[in-house]
Amino acid sequence: SPPGGSCNLWMLGIVRFLQIIKESQQQHGLRHGDYQRYRGYCSRRLRRLRKTLGFKMGNRHKFIGKKVTVDMLSDSRYLLLVLMEAERAWSYAMQLKQEANTEPRKRFHLLARLRKAAKHSEKLEKLCESPQVDAKTKLEAQAYTAYLSGMVEFELQKWKRAMEAFNKCKTIYEKLASAFTEELAVLYRQRVDEISPNIRYCAYNIGDQNAINDLMQMRLTGGGGGMMAEKLEALITQARTKQAATMSEVEWRGRTVPVKIDKARIFLLGLADNEAAIAQAANEETKEHLYETLLAECRDTIQAVREELKIEAVRH
Repeated sequence: SPPGGSCNLWMLGIVRFLQIIKESQQQHGLRHGDYQRYRGYCSRRLRRLRKTLGFKMGNRHKFIGKKVTVDMLSDSRYLLLVLMEAERAWSYAMQLKQEANTEPRKRFHLLARLRKAAKHSEKLEKLCESPQVDAKTKLEAQAYTAYLSGMVEFELQKWKRAMEAFNKCKTIYEKLASAFTEELAVLYRQRVDEISPNIRYCAYNIGDQNAINDLMQMRLTGGGGGMMAEKLEALITQARTKQAATMSEVEWRGRTVPVKIDKARIFLLGLADNEAAIAQAANEETKEHLYETLLAECRDTIQAVREELKIEAVRH
């Protein structure tokens, strides 16, 4: 069997890209958000594949660029070679994105890596147009390209183009979910759930004001993880801050209590959303996640109120 995969995945034309990607990511760092470790794994896997296939890029003294061509597709590991090149560039971009929070100059580098990942995925899609490749694999390649293209446009804040790409990706994975066994269908539906917050975030930035409610719901039910989490938090806080500006008091046990601290206003405004989400929770796991989110927000608010009271005490 080929390196890193089982025989049933590597019958010619049956290449389940998303399954290969997800298994590799989970086993090599991304369970804990370690993109650097995953990038190292992609590099090692590429070296092993090139050695096994005799597809060397020159020697230690000279680099010779070689391209995978349609003629090579009698061995579907050549498709995996291009896939791993895309994954390596993507993981480097995500690593740089984490580091860009403290080093803004790295943002330019991450965009270059993300574009490179999208280029590799386009090459993969082009190779999969070969008649040797079956229809489902073609769809997998198209969805992967749409996903990475959407990521590039999303980073460039080209919301309309990003949304079009993510919607194309979503449509293809929904189609694949109905065509495969339940185990694979779950994987495709998970990907759809992952990109749904991105689609709604794009819609919000295009001007769909209703999208903010959907994003709040997704956040409360555990959606919008990973790189979207910070954007969702910032957006929701921004929306609540606008509402909080008009809130000066709250009714509590029959008494009207003034609310002067912004953090407390924002928490109180979000309380109704949290309580509604808990009531609608589909299972105990979701309910537990919601309670944890609510308690964390409550602790932060209490701390903010205490700090404000200390400042007030010093002033007087």
